[in-house]
Amino acid sequence: MISGLSLEYALARVAARLAQRPDERLWQQVHSARTVAGLLETVRASIAAPTVSGIPVTGDGDAIEHAFRQQWRTRVDEVAAWSPEQWQDAVGYMRFLSDLPALVHLLSDERPPRWLAIDPELARYALATAAERRNALASGPLAPVAAAVRASDVDTAERRDERLARSLKRLRGVHRLHVALAAWEREWRKRWPRASSEVIAALDHLAQILRTHVLRFDALSLADASSARLSLAAHLAALVHRAALQPSALFAYLALFALDLERLQGEFVLRARATAS
Repeated sequence: MISGLSLEYALARVAARLAQRPDERLWQQVHSARTVAGLLETVRASIAAPTVSGIPVTGDGDAIEHAFRQQWRTRVDEVAAWSPEQWQDAVGYMRFLSDLPALVHLLSDERPPRWLAIDPELARYALATAAERRNALASGPLAPVAAAVRASDVDTAERRDERLARSLKRLRGVHRLHVALAAWEREWRKRWPRASSEVIAALDHLAQILRTHVLRFDALSLADASSARLSLAAHLAALVHRAALQPSALFAYLALFALDLERLQGEFVLRARATAS
């Protein structure tokens, strides 16, 4: 037992959550559902029912995406609470991964989308001007990430000529997100406690797998992107089992849960937007 809760306890709880993952039969049923209500009925009748807690049957795409972000935050907080005290900060910092796309948007000159105002974690940053948003982010938990994105923008502006600026305009959002992810990873690593070389190597291995997936993903076709997600999910599931009694199993599980949420969210939002159009 370490600082109240043991790693064995956390991994036992994670194993119970793994048993609630959608299986291939459920994914086929999900894909066959025609409406948001039908999707909810399908998932609520399955072992994966907790995954759609709080999803509004009559909500639009923004409300559904918000509900899934809340699902992610709740699950991260849950796993952090199960974890040994010295790992709780690193596990808890995973919750901010879902906020990085919003952070990139908030740092741009474009007005914040309306959905930010309904998100309790992000509404305080949805201010009228870019300067106000940047100041608010500078005093929040993602301040180092925001600073890295802003520094990258300045560096890029100083190094490019006008023709290059035009060609890179479309890719600027992708570039900023990659910068934000790299800055988040640096901050996440700072939260690791002192650990053995074996523990650090396992975490490094997991980080490399996820980093490689993210860097390759933007260049993939739709069919290849789906295959890449499935391949990553299988790899992460294997890592959770192989890394028994390793902290990396906690993070591999959360990455796996994020993939399942992303897939479910896509199905729900697709039905919601089809109904609205």
